[in-house]
Amino acid sequence: MNSIAVDQLQERLRLLQERFFERARSDIETLSGFARLIDQQQLPHSELEKCYKLLHRMAGSAGTFGLPELGQSARVIEKQLKALLESAVSADVAGDEFVSVSAEVASEIRQLARLLEKAPDVVTTAEVFQAKAPAAAESYDGAHGMQVNVMALGYSLDYLPGLVKSLAVYGFVCESGSIDHPDDVAERLRERANASILLCVDSVLGDVMDFREQHLPKAEHRRFPVVCIGHESSFDSLYRVAQQGATAYFCEPLDLPELAERIESLALERGSRPQGRVLIVDDDVELGEHYCLVLKQAGIIARLVSDPSDLMSELSAFEPDLVLMDVQLRDFSGVTLARLIRYEQRWLGLPIVYLSSEDNPENQLDALSKGADEFLVKPVTDDYLVRSVRIRCYRARQLSDLMNRDSLTGLLKHSLIKQEVDRELARCRRAGHTSCVVMLDLDHFKRVNDTWGHGQGDIVIRTLANLLRNRLRESDVIGRYGGEEFLLILPDCEPTVAVKLIEAIGRSFAELVFWAGDVSFQVTLSAGVALINDFPVSDQAIEAADQALYQRKRGGRNGVTLYDPSPVGVKS
Repeated sequence: MNSIAVDQLQERLRLLQERFFERARSDIETLSGFARLIDQQQLPHSELEKCYKLLHRMAGSAGTFGLPELGQSARVIEKQLKALLESAVSADVAGDEFVSVSAEVASEIRQLARLLEKAPDVVTTAEVFQAKAPAAAESYDGAHGMQVNVMALGYSLDYLPGLVKSLAVYGFVCESGSIDHPDDVAERLRERANASILLCVDSVLGDVMDFREQHLPKAEHRRFPVVCIGHESSFDSLYRVAQQGATAYFCEPLDLPELAERIESLALERGSRPQGRVLIVDDDVELGEHYCLVLKQAGIIARLVSDPSDLMSELSAFEPDLVLMDVQLRDFSGVTLARLIRYEQRWLGLPIVYLSSEDNPENQLDALSKGADEFLVKPVTDDYLVRSVRIRCYRARQLSDLMNRDSLTGLLKHSLIKQEVDRELARCRRAGHTSCVVMLDLDHFKRVNDTWGHGQGDIVIRTLANLLRNRLRESDVIGRYGGEEFLLILPDCEPTVAVKLIEAIGRSFAELVFWAGDVSFQVTLSAGVALINDFPVSDQAIEAADQALYQRKRGGRNGVTLYDPSPVGVKS
């Protein structure tokens, strides 16, 4: 984060804190009025409930804005009033009927004003976020396309260069570095915008972990996962590697496609793309905006809903990975809202986490039983909030991937990639840009399965999927259309550019060597490209790409054909 961004963050946090102080002063003035009514034993039940809600909100937010003592004191009073409210309900006391409240409570309420005057400096500093994660991108519709860096580390690099060269064919940016020159290696790694995978052999793993600990910022360690290569697969060997902190371990002889796939998945987990979408439902606007700012700065897309009546429309528009919701929202219950969300089938699996000052375990369990998944107690530190949200969003995306992605390749399933073509056609009409759809197929794939077996065929398919992920942009979308067929969507891409791109991918794929025992073989691919803008409906664009692919198959395979909408047909 540069100095300008740091200053901007500090200023926004300062303004939020000032707004909180202003609101808190107004709330305490209102609470002082309730204290006078308590002294006179003339506090109606309806006013007691208002007093309780103000204290509940203050207990949840004061700590976040640098006044933990104020928040703790508000919570103590809040609990006393909650007990009175529950007793009043049991005794059928309601409305304008007076409730007997101890004069000690009135005295405790007056103490809040003095605690408010202990106004601190801005408590959440921009430095907290400097190394958390890169800033969020505008969109993350692609599940791939992020350039992946692989750094092979060691002393004597006579072994790793061959492996590095092999991995480079998969589209990774590969290089080697000597830990005899740690400062040079660290500088090169810090220059990389995205995740960099550190690769080493097991004999130097301890030294590589020491290098990461001493020369790379601790807050950025997640950006530098360590993949270890070894010769043994015994339990003791695996345990020793895990104990030293390696993220992944591969035993020789190496399965290169599997290694490439794991490197790709590690990079995606730790890369610069946004790490989740979070919908925050909280009627405390200042606190909700503070949470949004903290999460956005950490690379998480966040949106605030302060009016519960907007919740369902915001869910559909935003499609979050996670909902953070207070239990009490003015006249609405978060528990009831959680149950309401579950009425729609599409949200049955959506994680809902209560973020509330409610700290009674029994009440928490009762609330969880009615539709939510977990409870976080306010106030939470900014660091704890970021880490909690990251973990939960990552798990939510894992579960979503299990449902929406092909198990072999990790790409979108048939129905979902077709839906993406629909969406891209709508975007083309709305924005006026040019986009292409590509139908891609492996040549003579039946021969691969018949000759080398379906296991080898699966390796070929996975390898092509990994290559496509690494060579395409993050805005591009890839799906497994069926069998050995893939469907690609290339937004804002001219047809001639698309043809050249797929031709280059085809050449790289043809260079890959697959092994079945001691025998090697190679596979080529064919593709058809069509301009989405030429068609009124997405199915016709897909059919056109398929026709261009068929034309390429008839013309000799191993190449790319562009669909021509003229009566002549297609162009090779």
